Amino acid sequence: MCEKCIERKRSGERGSIIIMTAIFALLLLLMVGLCIDVSRIYLVRAELQNAADAAALTAARELDGSAAGIDEAVARANAIGNTQGLRAKAGVAIASVEFAVNLNDNPYLNTTAAKANAANIRFVKVTTQPTSTGILFASSALGASRSESKQAVAGKSVGLSGICDFFPAAVALADPSPTPGTPMTLKFSQGTGNSATLLDKDYIILEVPDINGNGTGETARLTAGVPTFCKNLGDNINMTPSSNKNNGPRNSGDGMNTRFNLYANGYGNALTPSVFPPDSNINESITYAQYANKSPLTAPNPNAPGKDERRLLIAPIIAPGTYPAYTTNILAWGIFFLKSKVPTTNGSCPSPCGEIPVEYVGKANVAASGVVTCTSGLTTPVLYK
Repeated sequence: MCEKCIERKRSGERGSIIIMTAIFALLLLLMVGLCIDVSRIYLVRAELQNAADAAALTAARELDGSAAGIDEAVARANAIGNTQGLRAKAGVAIASVEFAVNLNDNPYLNTTAAKANAANIRFVKVTTQPTSTGILFASSALGASRSESKQAVAGKSVGLSGICDFFPAAVALADPSPTPGTPMTLKFSQGTGNSATLLDKDYIILEVPDINGNGTGETARLTAGVPTFCKNLGDNINMTPSSNKNNGPRNSGDGMNTRFNLYANGYGNALTPSVFPPDSNINESITYAQYANKSPLTAPNPNAPGKDERRLLIAPIIAPGTYPAYTTNILAWGIFFLKSKVPTTNGSCPSPCGEIPVEYVGKANVAASGVVTCTSGLTTPVLYK
């Protein structure tokens, strides 16, 4: 074969390789672009779903059987959605917040209809505003843009029988399910030495196994918020006979008043803001609804920023009566909003010393421990869809 023929053949092969390389490079570029576009789509989907989930769970926590709870659920859902954006911290807008009595109801109710049946509402559905994602490289395959919207459904769980770390005082209520928003003044009860008699809206300090003694220091630390223990609905609770009217009301008040940035002397310097921080809002002239909305807000000074929800007391509810052995059963778990500082005095502590001004918020709707039961009134927010 002549040398010129061989040279022409090799030249043709080099041209083919260049063309094939160019084609493969273009395909590789398109594949990389497609991967980038698909990744951006999935990122936006995850962002929207996370926002919907967070908003639904936050809204479900506010379902307390009242019309105000419906409004609060809507406000909370929109507020949490605005904190979930990843891109330029723009937030995720909420398109709708709807409610239902049953999980599979169709359609869900708007806010107005839900408020008319607030006592039975158990589920909330949150839908995000559609978000458009521009396609950068693979528009011929995926289109110029993709619009995404996500939704989530959350609601109350089946009944949970137990709770841990509650306020260590039992509240006696003739009506164990008062209307949310009801103001109350809870009065201290000491017992007689052989038995405890509690009238309607009395409270009595409880025995806590993890603390040795039931004297002044122990009572103040307990009511200030030291971790207690776990109990289930129907369990016996043990009241303490040691916390009497000479010191019990004042000690209880001193402990509770740490929530308002007020720290009493004594008690072995046990009441300190590092251990028992004040609430993040110490304004005393507000309702629970205003407290939940943080408006008006008075931050503690000093000891800012404080800790949220310190003024919410989760306590066991018992029936009024006389208890010879200082024990009784838990009927329900209630949330009580501490409206203002508890009156205290030096020396003797006559009424209203030690009386707790509260607003009843509703049945406890928080994370809890214990076995699942369908007969309990205690629930926790759960993501269903």
